[in-house]
Amino acid sequence: MRYLLSYIYHFFISNSRHGTHSPFVYSLAEKVIYNPVFKSQYHVDYPKGFGPKYWNLLNKILSYWEVPRLNTDLKDSIAKAYWIEGPEQNFPELLNLVEQGKILIVHEPYQRAQNRLWKNLIADERVIVSINLFHFGIVLKRDGQRKEDFLLRTR
Repeated sequence: MRYLLSYIYHFFISNSRHGTHSPFVYSLAEKVIYNPVFKSQYHVDYPKGFGPKYWNLLNKILSYWEVPRLNTDLKDSIAKAYWIEGPEQNFPELLNLVEQGKILIVHEPYQRAQNRLWKNLIADERVIVSINLFHFGIVLKRDGQRKEDFLLRTR
Protein backbone atom coordinates (compact mmCIF):
# COMPACT_ATOMS: atom_id res chain seq x y z
CA MET A 1 0.00 0.00 0.00
CA ARG A 2 2.81 2.40 0.89
CA TYR A 3 4.51 1.68 -2.43
CA LEU A 4 1.31 2.53 -4.33
CA LEU A 5 0.97 5.80 -2.40
CA SER A 6 4.60 6.57 -3.22
CA TYR A 7 3.85 5.98 -6.89
CA ILE A 8 0.89 8.36 -6.83
CA TYR A 9 2.96 10.95 -4.94
CA HIS A 10 5.81 10.62 -7.44
CA PHE A 11 3.40 11.04 -10.36
CA PHE A 12 1.98 14.29 -9.01
CA ILE A 13 5.26 15.93 -7.99
CA SER A 14 7.40 14.77 -10.90
CA ASN A 15 7.95 16.65 -14.14
CA SER A 16 7.96 15.73 -17.75
CA ARG A 17 10.70 17.27 -19.86
CA HIS A 18 8.92 20.60 -19.38
CA GLY A 19 9.89 21.92 -15.99
CA THR A 20 13.37 20.42 -16.27
CA HIS A 21 15.81 23.30 -16.07
CA SER A 22 19.00 21.44 -16.83
CA PRO A 23 20.05 21.16 -20.49
CA PHE A 24 21.72 17.82 -19.67
CA VAL A 25 18.58 16.25 -18.14
CA TYR A 26 16.22 17.96 -20.61
CA SER A 27 18.20 16.47 -23.49
CA LEU A 28 18.02 13.01 -21.92
CA ALA A 29 14.26 13.37 -21.43
CA GLU A 30 13.62 14.79 -24.90
CA LYS A 31 15.85 12.47 -26.91
CA VAL A 32 15.48 9.24 -24.93
CA ILE A 33 12.89 8.98 -22.15
CA TYR A 34 9.97 10.63 -23.98
CA ASN A 35 11.04 9.71 -27.49
CA PRO A 36 9.17 6.54 -28.53
CA VAL A 37 11.24 6.13 -31.70
CA PHE A 38 14.67 6.33 -30.02
CA LYS A 39 16.67 3.29 -31.10
CA SER A 40 19.70 2.16 -29.16
CA GLN A 41 22.78 2.24 -31.36
CA TYR A 42 25.18 1.30 -28.59
CA HIS A 43 25.28 -2.17 -27.02
CA VAL A 44 25.20 -2.44 -23.22
CA ASP A 45 26.16 -5.62 -21.34
CA TYR A 46 24.20 -6.51 -18.20
CA PRO A 47 24.81 -8.85 -15.27
CA LYS A 48 23.66 -12.43 -15.80
CA GLY A 49 19.95 -12.78 -15.05
CA PHE A 50 19.35 -9.02 -15.13
CA GLY A 51 15.87 -8.15 -16.33
CA PRO A 52 13.79 -5.67 -14.35
CA LYS A 53 10.51 -4.56 -15.90
CA TYR A 54 12.05 -1.21 -16.80
CA TRP A 55 15.03 -2.76 -18.61
CA ASN A 56 14.08 -1.20 -21.95
CA LEU A 57 14.15 2.37 -20.59
CA LEU A 58 17.37 1.76 -18.66
CA ASN A 59 18.96 0.25 -21.76
CA LYS A 60 18.01 3.29 -23.83
CA ILE A 61 19.50 5.67 -21.23
CA LEU A 62 22.76 3.74 -20.85
CA SER A 63 23.20 3.32 -24.60
CA TYR A 64 22.53 7.06 -25.09
CA TRP A 65 25.35 7.78 -22.63
CA GLU A 66 27.49 5.09 -24.35
CA VAL A 67 27.95 3.03 -21.22
CA PRO A 68 29.35 -0.34 -22.34
CA ARG A 69 28.37 -2.34 -19.25
CA LEU A 70 26.25 -2.14 -16.12
CA ASN A 71 28.29 -3.69 -13.35
CA THR A 72 27.36 -5.07 -9.94
CA ASP A 73 30.95 -5.41 -8.71
CA LEU A 74 31.89 -2.13 -7.03
CA LYS A 75 35.54 -3.17 -7.04
CA ASP A 76 35.69 -3.11 -10.85
CA SER A 77 37.34 0.27 -11.38
CA ILE A 78 36.97 0.34 -15.17
CA ALA A 79 33.18 0.17 -15.17
CA LYS A 80 31.31 3.40 -15.98
CA ALA A 81 28.02 2.44 -14.30
CA TYR A 82 27.03 0.32 -11.31
CA TRP A 83 23.79 -1.39 -10.36
CA ILE A 84 22.93 -0.74 -6.69
CA GLU A 85 20.40 -3.05 -5.10
CA GLY A 86 20.02 -3.56 -1.37
CA PRO A 87 20.63 -1.22 1.55
CA GLU A 88 23.72 -3.04 2.78
CA GLN A 89 25.93 -1.09 0.38
CA ASN A 90 29.09 0.60 1.62
CA PHE A 91 27.96 4.24 1.54
CA PRO A 92 31.45 5.83 1.51
CA GLU A 93 32.44 3.49 -1.31
CA LEU A 94 29.39 4.56 -3.33
CA LEU A 95 30.23 8.23 -2.85
CA ASN A 96 33.82 7.54 -3.85
CA LEU A 97 32.56 6.04 -7.12
CA VAL A 98 30.43 9.13 -7.75
CA GLU A 99 33.45 11.37 -7.12
CA GLN A 100 35.35 9.33 -9.72
CA GLY A 101 32.67 10.18 -12.29
CA LYS A 102 30.84 6.84 -12.18
CA ILE A 103 27.09 6.49 -12.67
CA LEU A 104 25.05 4.71 -10.00
CA ILE A 105 21.72 3.14 -10.89
CA VAL A 106 19.70 2.56 -7.72
CA HIS A 107 16.99 -0.08 -8.01
CA GLU A 108 13.57 0.89 -6.59
CA PRO A 109 14.47 4.01 -4.54
CA TYR A 110 10.97 4.11 -3.04
CA GLN A 111 11.15 0.59 -1.61
CA ARG A 112 11.53 0.67 2.14
CA ALA A 113 14.88 -1.15 2.02
CA GLN A 114 16.35 1.27 -0.54
CA ASN A 115 14.75 4.53 0.49
CA ARG A 116 17.24 5.55 3.17
CA LEU A 117 20.19 4.80 0.89
CA TRP A 118 18.59 6.85 -1.90
CA LYS A 119 17.86 9.81 0.36
CA ASN A 120 21.40 9.78 1.78
CA LEU A 121 22.92 9.66 -1.69
CA ILE A 122 20.94 12.57 -3.08
CA ALA A 123 21.53 14.64 0.07
CA ASP A 124 25.30 14.41 -0.24
CA GLU A 125 27.00 17.40 -1.90
CA ARG A 126 29.18 15.09 -4.03
CA VAL A 127 26.11 13.90 -5.93
CA ILE A 128 25.44 16.72 -8.35
CA VAL A 129 22.64 15.21 -10.43
CA SER A 130 20.02 12.73 -9.31
CA ILE A 131 17.26 11.56 -11.63
CA ASN A 132 14.42 9.72 -9.96
CA LEU A 133 12.31 7.74 -12.42
CA PHE A 134 10.40 5.97 -9.61
CA HIS A 135 11.41 2.39 -10.47
CA PHE A 136 15.06 3.34 -10.57
CA GLY A 137 17.17 6.35 -9.77
CA ILE A 138 20.39 7.63 -11.29
CA VAL A 139 23.05 9.55 -9.39
CA LEU A 140 26.17 11.08 -10.86
CA LYS A 141 28.64 13.90 -10.66
CA ARG A 142 28.57 16.45 -13.43
CA ASP A 143 31.14 19.21 -13.44
CA GLY A 144 29.86 22.68 -14.26
CA GLN A 145 26.32 22.02 -13.08
CA ARG A 146 24.74 23.05 -9.83
CA LYS A 147 23.34 20.36 -7.55
CA GLU A 148 19.84 19.36 -8.62
CA ASP A 149 17.45 16.49 -7.95
CA PHE A 150 15.07 15.64 -10.78
CA LEU A 151 11.88 13.64 -10.53
CA LEU A 152 10.78 12.56 -13.98
CA ARG A 153 7.60 10.85 -14.97
CA THR A 154 7.88 7.79 -17.15
CA ARG A 155 5.19 6.73 -19.55
